[in-house]
Amino acid sequence: MKLFIVDWTGLTKSRGGRLIKSKVSIIILNYNNFADTIECLKNVRQIDYDNFEIIIVDNHSTDHSIMELRKSIQSNEVLLPAQINYGYAAGNNIGIKYALNQGTDYLCILNNDVEVDKHFLTVMVDTLEKHTEIGIAGPKICDYYDRNRIQSAGAMVNMNLGRATDLYKGQKISEVSQKILSCDYVGGACLVVRASAIDKAGLIPENYFLFYEENEWCAHFKQHGYQVAGLTEATVWHKGSHTIGKISGLSEYFMYRNLVIFIKRNGNLKNKIIFNLYFIAFCLKSLFTKKNGIRFFKYYCDGLTGKNSYQYLQK
Repeated sequence: MKLFIVDWTGLTKSRGGRLIKSKVSIIILNYNNFADTIECLKNVRQIDYDNFEIIIVDNHSTDHSIMELRKSIQSNEVLLPAQINYGYAAGNNIGIKYALNQGTDYLCILNNDVEVDKHFLTVMVDTLEKHTEIGIAGPKICDYYDRNRIQSAGAMVNMNLGRATDLYKGQKISEVSQKILSCDYVGGACLVVRASAIDKAGLIPENYFLFYEENEWCAHFKQHGYQVAGLTEATVWHKGSHTIGKISGLSEYFMYRNLVIFIKRNGNLKNKIIFNLYFIAFCLKSLFTKKNGIRFFKYYCDGLTGKNSYQYLQK
């Protein structure tokens, strides 16, 4: 008889009398940034969790990423080249589908510009094993260059104004008091998902290309009865948006356009009325106070229609 055991120390299944930990698939997305990806790989290999696989998805890079990554990966690591770049969600979904077909228990989505504490995955999986109501969780994300300073430990969202408040943002690690924070979403730089919950919540929404995918994904988990949590005992350090920084205006465009899409898809009627009045007022103010302020109307219209003016990136 197969016995299932859960315990706080590392857990999990006993097969033929041998205890093994739950399997975790760590998915790292690369796009024209193999140097950071290789550095991330070296770091992840040092973690103390002993039942994980690494899946690298190359999101149709146009540099030498594929060649460099093939030289750098080990025999137990997988490289999946995407045939076209449809964005963050679609790229990670390639890895998620592969991992689910391999029978994984948890999925860890990890940005390639993140450094992890060697205990982070043990802490997160142990917590998820103990708290089965949590469907998706993130660690506290700290600044790579100011390592004692927190960027986020999860976030709360004001659906009327579309504003997100990062928990513990800018505070020192020593100022964190709670171990588990209930929140609306966790940042896509690093998050861990219960594989069985994806049957209900689905894959990462692919309507955004960049930004707000994890916001909506977390909303889907909550809509299906799971909790979203920031786990402050787990730590990673985030360098920042190195890839998007290489393309002028990309970050601003998708941040505003996708905010409109997010509220349109996830807000109630009251949220939508208040938000649209607020955003139109913001666009009018920008028209008179910002250089080329009319661009914000473009972002707003693209959000309402779902049009992607950066489609050339997908070629």
